Amino acid sequence: MIFRSRKRLEKIIKDCYFCKKKIEPDYKEVAVLSRFVSERGKILGRSRTSLCQKHQRRVNKAIKQARHLALMPFMVKP
Repeated sequence: MIFRSRKRLEKIIKDCYFCKKKIEPDYKEVAVLSRFVSERGKILGRSRTSLCQKHQRRVNKAIKQARHLALMPFMVKP
């Protein structure tokens, strides 16, 4: 028999920006959404933004919606 050792999983407490402020991401708030986009124009992941899973998904949708409405750029020129 092969026994696999289980790693000890510790719960990492993340400070979600939207959970703290008790607000929801909105495509019209470009200043807030720009915090979650890199200088190259890429949407940052959860490990970099420290958002919870629910708000990360909503931020992604809000950024994409703001891009289609020309509130945010798709690409940033170097």
